[in-house]
Amino acid sequence: MNKMKSRFIGTLIGTGVGDALGRPFEGWSRKQIEARCGRIMDLLPDFPPYRLPAGQYTDDTQLTIAIAESLVRSKGFDLGDLISRFVDWLSEPPIGPGYGCLSSIRKLSSGVPWQEAASDSGGNGTAMRVSPIGLFYYNNISKLIEYARLSSLLTHNHWAATASAIVVARSIAYLITCDELNIDIFLKTIASSVQKSEFEDYAQNILKLKDFLKRDKVEALIELGGIGIKPPWPNPAETKEGYIAAYAMSTTISALYCFLLSPDDFENSVIEAVMAGGDTDTCGAITGAISGAYNGIEKIPSRWIKLLVNNEYLKKLAIDLYKIAHK
Repeated sequence: MNKMKSRFIGTLIGTGVGDALGRPFEGWSRKQIEARCGRIMDLLPDFPPYRLPAGQYTDDTQLTIAIAESLVRSKGFDLGDLISRFVDWLSEPPIGPGYGCLSSIRKLSSGVPWQEAASDSGGNGTAMRVSPIGLFYYNNISKLIEYARLSSLLTHNHWAATASAIVVARSIAYLITCDELNIDIFLKTIASSVQKSEFEDYAQNILKLKDFLKRDKVEALIELGGIGIKPPWPNPAETKEGYIAAYAMSTTISALYCFLLSPDDFENSVIEAVMAGGDTDTCGAITGAISGAYNGIEKIPSRWIKLLVNNEYLKKLAIDLYKIAHK
């Protein structure tokens, strides 16, 4: 298969697989996952709170699909069409949605102008869904940054949410064209996309990841799981239980770290993201998207793909996105 096409498919399938793998463990700490399951090696069914079958993804993948479908339908980013597609998501129905996305899209559905609908949330709901923009605009970084920003502002008007959407989209764009990963160049490239005062210390935290890679991975993920969180919000690092907070910066940087632990090993990267605890479906989805963008569909375990709900549709959607992006 064409390498670029494989990476487009790997990104969307990787999102779904990471999401589905993490879904049963959302809200669990690392210690709880280790105590009950040891090291996760497969998609596992019927864990609370959702009681959904193995391979069922959540709102992370639903909204990723929504953005991809809108890009295909409009042959590019169209804000009005994306709003319409987000509103349609309310009737799917949403699976395990976050408050920021759900409340804002409900406002959009009732006619609130998009400039007024977003919540003041720094949650990770923008980063989890943005990968199709990274795919579609991989060869036009200025448009990628602008449309990642706009897609975020529909539901979240906090700087960390906007910056995280840009970081994930820029990571995807970089990795689908990268044949040999140089970690220094990769980190500097994505950090440069958020090197503005409005994004506070985001770029610096990205650049610190190389030092984190030298540390014990459990200790590193405990600290990264709360990076950027400020009082009065509780920081996961204080509990020593181990979990990734649903804050956009901590989830996104943790996902990047899990990818960089084993860039050529999709399975290991996603398992590490889920084992970290906390917002396991979203950290898994973002890690899966990033690793899938670099490794392509061939390196995603076939046993996971077979169990993934709607896997054939996700493949077709990725191919449609690829074809339009390359016209």
